[in-house]
Amino acid sequence: MFKRLLRRPAVQNTLGWSVAQYMRLIKRTTRWEIRNFERVEHLIGQDKGIIALTWHSRFMMLISAWDTNLQKPHVMISRSRDGDIVSAACKSLGITALRGSAKKAGKAPSQKSKGGDAAAAAAMTAIRAGGCVVITPDGPRGPRQRLGDGPLRLARATGAPLMPCTFAVARRKEIDSWDRFILPKLFGTGLIIWGTPVSIPADTTDSQLDALRLSIETDMNDLLAEADTALGHTPILPDAVTTQ
Repeated sequence: MFKRLLRRPAVQNTLGWSVAQYMRLIKRTTRWEIRNFERVEHLIGQDKGIIALTWHSRFMMLISAWDTNLQKPHVMISRSRDGDIVSAACKSLGITALRGSAKKAGKAPSQKSKGGDAAAAAAMTAIRAGGCVVITPDGPRGPRQRLGDGPLRLARATGAPLMPCTFAVARRKEIDSWDRFILPKLFGTGLIIWGTPVSIPADTTDSQLDALRLSIETDMNDLLAEADTALGHTPILPDAVTTQ
């Protein structure tokens, strides 16, 4: 019964609107500290496309790091029932949703993603128009805090820099989900940490791409651990790597 209700557009739009309003409240009622913004300041608002990366568990804090007046945001969202709700939330926030799931880390190259080709094409168009494409590269179903090669291939194809970013809040509820999703509580303190941007030349080989993927993944998890530790939480570890 409940799952059937979630398939109804009216229900999805209502839930999405509610999520959007809560995200706005998080941004406005949290006392945010921002670290390392100087690493990315020269890249934002310059009419050149960029790709921002953050882990799926921190999605509710996403707009707290961004001023939509600086650069048009686009967010990669899966073609799933949950994705329909998130897409509705994005619409309420004035964010463009790019629907499709990138290939996950560990999957064979022959395995196709759900709408990934169409989403990648839309992302390339957005980047070439000077927009910001936001990707939660371990969503929608994990493995947690593992980076696939989709964002790196997008960066190689477009020349757009990859900009890791992470979030933490002192007052929060940790959901028992695959990603250990963080639901921030209002009227607390928060921390946003920017990583070092990475540009990927067009002639980068696939083997070089994999080395860069591991380096960026490690950087993102180090940032997450730094943010959580600074606000009194035990860092959430990534899923163990499995071999195919």
